[in-house]
Amino acid sequence: MLVSIRNPVNDPYADSSSADDDTGSHKTIVLLSELLGRSLDLRDLYKNARWQTSEIQFRRLHQLFDRHYKEQLHLVDVLTDRIRTLGGARQLFASKYFQGTRFACALRGNRAANRLLSELLDAHESVMNTGQPYGSAPDEPWARDFAVGQVVLTNVAQRSSISDELADRDPGQRAIRQAGAQLE
Repeated sequence: MLVSIRNPVNDPYADSSSADDDTGSHKTIVLLSELLGRSLDLRDLYKNARWQTSEIQFRRLHQLFDRHYKEQLHLVDVLTDRIRTLGGARQLFASKYFQGTRFACALRGNRAANRLLSELLDAHESVMNTGQPYGSAPDEPWARDFAVGQVVLTNVAQRSSISDELADRDPGQRAIRQAGAQLE
């Protein structure tokens, strides 16, 4: 066992901003915990979406949802590890995160698929609003955390692919996209 011989009270090399670091770390842990809860909800939505699109007519959607589910699963691991690294392991209680788990029935038709895609878009917006609160300063300690950045970037990419899929399913949007592609 290693024992430090430094006296934290009289140590000339001690960082005087440790109190600031503790509050910054606490704010980061709170934000990461919030992101974890929202990412678990999104992961569950993708899990249900995968199950709902298992029929052959929804094969492309099923593949998209499967890929996004695996990415969300990875984000949950990253967030959990980061919270533990920052000393927030006391806040990781499974029951806290599984209270809002939703389950849905099988898809029936394109309207149901569009509704599911819209729900996923809303869930991504919720995660991104948590990761980048409106009016927050970029110099906040949690704003520079790599786990927050990874969650935000992954959700931006997933939101983009979901909104593209939703636009492709709308005949009016599809015609506008094709006309724009022909002009280029």
